Amino acid sequence: MATAPDTIEDYDGEGEGSARRITDIIAADRLIELLDDTELGRIGQRCLQGFEADLASRNQASDGDTWEKRYKRYLDIAMQVREQRVSPWPNASNIKFPLLTSAAVQFQARAYPAIVDGASLVKGRVLGNPSPEKTKRAERVGQHMTWQLLFDMPGWEEATDRLLLQLPIVGSVFRKTWHDPVQKRNESQTVTALDFVINYWAESIEAAPRYTHIMRFYPHECEERFRSGIWKKIPLPHVESEKDDSETAPVEFLEQFCRIDLDGDDYPEPYIVTLCRETSSVVRIEPAFDEDTVTINNATQEVVRIDPKQYFTQYGFLPAPDGSFYHIGFGALLDDITAAIDKALNHMLDAGALQNAQGGFVGAGVNIRSGDLKFRLGEWKRVDVTGGTLRENIVPLNLPGPSAVLFSLLEMLIGAAKEITAVQDVLTGSAPNANTPATTTLAQIEQATKVMTAIFKRIHRAFGQELRILFSLNRDFLDDKAYYALTDQPGEVGRADYQDKDIDVVPVSDPTMVNDAQKAAKAQALMVFMGNPLVNQQELVKRYLEATGQPNIDALLNKEPPPPDPKLLLDAASQENERDKTMSEVRRNNASAAQAITAAAQTAQRMNLLDDTVALVGAAVKLATDAADMEDNGEPLGQPGNAGGMEESPGNAGVPALPQGPADGLDGAMESGVGGGPIGGSVPGENPEPVL
Repeated sequence: MATAPDTIEDYDGEGEGSARRITDIIAADRLIELLDDTELGRIGQRCLQGFEADLASRNQASDGDTWEKRYKRYLDIAMQVREQRVSPWPNASNIKFPLLTSAAVQFQARAYPAIVDGASLVKGRVLGNPSPEKTKRAERVGQHMTWQLLFDMPGWEEATDRLLLQLPIVGSVFRKTWHDPVQKRNESQTVTALDFVINYWAESIEAAPRYTHIMRFYPHECEERFRSGIWKKIPLPHVESEKDDSETAPVEFLEQFCRIDLDGDDYPEPYIVTLCRETSSVVRIEPAFDEDTVTINNATQEVVRIDPKQYFTQYGFLPAPDGSFYHIGFGALLDDITAAIDKALNHMLDAGALQNAQGGFVGAGVNIRSGDLKFRLGEWKRVDVTGGTLRENIVPLNLPGPSAVLFSLLEMLIGAAKEITAVQDVLTGSAPNANTPATTTLAQIEQATKVMTAIFKRIHRAFGQELRILFSLNRDFLDDKAYYALTDQPGEVGRADYQDKDIDVVPVSDPTMVNDAQKAAKAQALMVFMGNPLVNQQELVKRYLEATGQPNIDALLNKEPPPPDPKLLLDAASQENERDKTMSEVRRNNASAAQAITAAAQTAQRMNLLDDTVALVGAAVKLATDAADMEDNGEPLGQPGNAGGMEESPGNAGVPALPQGPADGLDGAMESGVGGGPIGGSVPGENPEPVL
């Protein structure tokens, strides 16, 4: 009975076959030394054949217009490359309308500050149950990775700038992120789609069984890798180059990510093979996996699955409608429109030039023995014409000048191109009407940037994938203690901060905010919550300052408020206890007073003092009611021992007071002989007998 697959860490090493070899492969310092020259030769030939097959897959076209030809044509259009025109005459007008260039520059101008926004690029995110320790670790990781991209990986920001300019033109640009063993740090390189060769119909980089990076190294760079032991030394081929002399011309190497079965278990493992393109000689082979990415079935001791490590990120502009791997850009969308605009514009210029220069026939006889006549600009041709006046022997050509229909067509094509590229006047800084309300302008901006928002989300997703690759590299290669100085206060981070899987990293950039106007409007909407106790005020102000582009925000914000004074907390607790004691005292006194009044009422009833009985019963009810109200409200009624309503005089709305002095009340009745004697005492001359 087969058990569920487990990781290679649980493999006991006693089974036969592949699993034991897998551990040897992972543990090898230089895997290439475990293979003989014959096996390396077979691997090199196989990798070169796979590369050629992938290269051919993207150059298949029935009309000859292959992917590579289109790619180079888009770059030529953006670079304003001109072909010499020989029609309708040599060196005719050859203007290239900068439509694609303008669209690419406008996109790059909005995308670059959105991705590289100040000194904050990466944000750590806690996964699972949050805790103060996780939150602090996430902050350290985010700040450290931001510092790496901006300061510790030279050229990353400049390469990002170029990437965002190439992306809208050709549609696909790749980023390679890896740990350089020579520099002993993480490196990043922008790779063009021409140099990243993969099967044209591959679903994704992760799903492709093979992809290749074309690399070029100068001879001295190759020698550095030979002497450091990273590459196996091979003879370098002689390279002929038009740009460099043969001694300094770069040599092409292929770094192929492919699957090869080196352990003989009929399951190919992922490897990185570096070989010379000219000779197919392998100079380096390394596993693209480790023990964490290998899954073993412990019941059969077989490798079930190996997840390869990824080092490439594809930045895509628009997915190809035919489902192919490479994305498309403005170059594919504007190819035909740009050609039509260029042709219409040049025809209009040529027509205007002909109209200004004129041309025609000059008679010298009527004998015309030539075939088709072609006129150069400002040319007059002689013909054989006899007789007549001078006017009759000079015939100018009919040159009406530029066509109005052609001009209307040109305007229509440019308008259609602007709709495709979302390069509207309101986005380029020139509003159509100075009196347009601000709300209307914001609505126009939002509508015009719908397409851009979708593209920005793809860039945001790709940037997140690049950050996760960098995160995994830090987990594997970062020192136990590393220091960074993103602000005036240097920070410390270590490899242990990247080990657990409870931390994730995401870009700080907001893919829905593609211009400053949207950021400002979103920040202003937050200010309605200023002073709201349900909203974190410090976070609210921080977001507002970030949206307005304020520098050094941490210096503007106050630190966390200090904790309450413990003495004040003790005083408050003491006052609460004193209050509880006071209320308890009041309740006890009211209960005692109610019992005394009840006893007095019973005595008055026996003495037939009806009015006093009613008054005493009312006082008892009042005391009970006040005690209940005091219990509900939590406030004492007067001082301890006092009962509300007892100070009123008889006949008032309050409870009558008890009789005071010997002349009134019960004592007065006792002395006058009314009621049969004193309360709680005895009648003079009789045996003492308690009344109650």
